[in-house]
Amino acid sequence: MARQLVILIILSLGLYQGAPAEELYGLIQRGKLQEARDSLSVYSNAATRDGRVIFCQSLVETDGVESARLMEAALNASVPGRYHELIYFRLAQYYLLAGNSNRLSELVGEYLSRWEGGRYESQMRRIGILVEQLSDDQEAAIRQADRYLLRTADGKDAQWGKIDKARALRESNKNHGANTLLRSLSREKSGEAVPLALYLLGVDAVERKRPDDAVFFYNLLREAYPSAVGLDDLVEQLGGLSDQVSSDSRAEAITGTYYSIQVGVFSSRGNARRQADKFKAYDHKIDIKSKTISGKKYRVVYIGRFDTFEAARQFKSQLETTHGEAYQVVAR
Repeated sequence: MARQLVILIILSLGLYQGAPAEELYGLIQRGKLQEARDSLSVYSNAATRDGRVIFCQSLVETDGVESARLMEAALNASVPGRYHELIYFRLAQYYLLAGNSNRLSELVGEYLSRWEGGRYESQMRRIGILVEQLSDDQEAAIRQADRYLLRTADGKDAQWGKIDKARALRESNKNHGANTLLRSLSREKSGEAVPLALYLLGVDAVERKRPDDAVFFYNLLREAYPSAVGLDDLVEQLGGLSDQVSSDSRAEAITGTYYSIQVGVFSSRGNARRQADKFKAYDHKIDIKSKTISGKKYRVVYIGRFDTFEAARQFKSQLETTHGEAYQVVAR
């Protein structure tokens, strides 16, 4: 009888508290949030309200401030190590969005000292770069980014490190260094950060009033990443950028020169041909010309041959209205 009583006590203090939390966490991981909320209403009482249950509550809480409060409470309770590490990461995300650089710095420092080589080390080091930027210390952010890149092998993490360093360089008005990094990244064959690099290069070109460059990066982004979030934004920014053509490049002033509408720049010959086919209905000549840029060969698609810039500009506006894309008048 005494042995049975001891077993019951162990079950009530140990397994009874642990199993519900594991079950709750499993429901949350499978996306069954309503089931998890229903279960929490049963488990969240004085006997079972341990750190694991509090953590599960924080994950299904829809109010961000309350969710963060619950996670902070879970840190001060009994939480297994695998939850503890995740709590630090989630709280860092919250305080980053909230702009609380002091608490964010504490979390990053504590995480890196406790979990070197942890599941979220790469993300936390990147958040550390943002901490310096939130504190408006761009030089420290650049140093952090350099240390991050030294620790990171080639691949996805290295690409994001280049984005972080480029952002810090740009905030320090070191635009040449930032663009050098972004151009290098934009030439990589694949990776989650490549479309962002192309987008940032396009935005920089718009800001510097370089429509040729802006449309070039827009075209590369559209070809390789047609669903990229930044495409519509670039089109909108390009719409507010007037065509920049220097007086010494005007067709009227240079014998044998004319204007065309550049409607695409493609690394793939097939994509260039498909783009050209879209404009066959117009009564204008279509050309596909090869062009080498930064050591890489591209195919540029042109439509029309106009004697004056103004005639080309009007046709470009017509095309943009019809197709909802950004194009560029070029002297040829």
